This record gives sequence, C-alpha cells and structure tokens, in this order.
Amino acid sequence: MAFEIHPLDLRFQNFPEAIAAFLVIGPGAPVLIETGPGSTLATLQAGLAKFGLKPTDIRDVLITHIHLDHGGAAGWWAQQGARVHVHAVGAPHLIEPSRLLASAQRIYGETMQPLWGEYLASPAERVHAVHDGEVIEAGGLKITAF
Repeated sequence: MAFEIHPLDLRFQNFPEAIAAFLVIGPGAPVLIETGPGSTLATLQAGLAKFGLKPTDIRDVLITHIHLDHGGAAGWWAQQGARVHVHAVGAPHLIEPSRLLASAQRIYGETMQPLWGEYLASPAERVHAVHDGEVIEAGGLKITAF
C-alpha cells in the first residue's frame, strides 16, 4: 500500500522547523498527524492548500499527545467534522479542556494567547479514545498506536 508523508512546517512564532504537522496521503482521504497550536492554524491551512486541500478534506486527525504544540488546534479540526484520534488518557482533556488550559495558563501567563492561540473543545462524538496497540483505520491506511 503506497502512501506519502509530507511534513508541514508551522513556523511557530515565525521560526522555521520548530513545530510541524504531517500530511499523510494514502489510498483514501488525506490524514493529518498533529495539528500544532491554534496560533499556527492559518499556516497549517496554507500548507494543506499547497496540496489542493481544504480543511473539510481532512476526515481524520491523529494526535500523539495533548500538549498544546501537538494538539492545540484539535478542537478546531473536530468542529470542522474531522475525527480526532488521541490516547484514551488525553481524550477527556480534548472534550473538556478547562483543567488543561488552567494548568497551561499558570505556566504561560500573559504569553498564553500569543504562543498557543485559541483552544476549542472537541465535540465528544468526534473524539476517538485510542488504546495502546489499537489499529486505527484512517484514509485507507491502518495505523497502530503505541
């Protein structure tokens, strides 16, 4: 089964190669691995547009973990209709992010918004809680979670 992986540089805080998302193009729909933070959402959309893709073309998003630099924009993608796959421990924080955001706010203070941007809750029906060893079927591919 042939597929392509394209790193999408999100130019976090205008720095190249600081944070990336990955576009996986396989036999089905394109898959996004990582979303980056909400502050880089426009850059991510521009990167997808270079492949002729719009946000509604992304039906599956895989998040390796819920840190804001990896999954901060996951809620936005879920609200666009994508299914978000994330470890079962992190899934509740995508659905109800108040504790995650309060913790981050304590750390980042007044720099929270400029660094990470908007963080939206993911509708529960769009979140797939993944367990270790589970096989995720997305975009015509089978991806094993570890």
